[in-house]
Amino acid sequence: MEGITAMRLSRKHFEFIADTMGATSTWPTQIEAWADALEKTNPKFNRAKFVDRAVLAWEKNYSVSEIDDEIRY
Repeated sequence: MEGITAMRLSRKHFEFIADTMGATSTWPTQIEAWADALEKTNPKFNRAKFVDRAVLAWEKNYSVSEIDDEIRY
């Protein structure tokens, strides 16, 4: 990706990305990878705020059921 410059994103862009992509992510660990890339687009990027918002969107969209590891005979 040498020679490619990142576009300048604003808070509205980051909020939109967190809300939409966070909700559709297959797993929240992807959000950290997105934050790595987005951090390069704006020096004022608030990584913690983005990750928190995206994870919240993911949690609202996916219900994490309790693990039942009991072995039934």
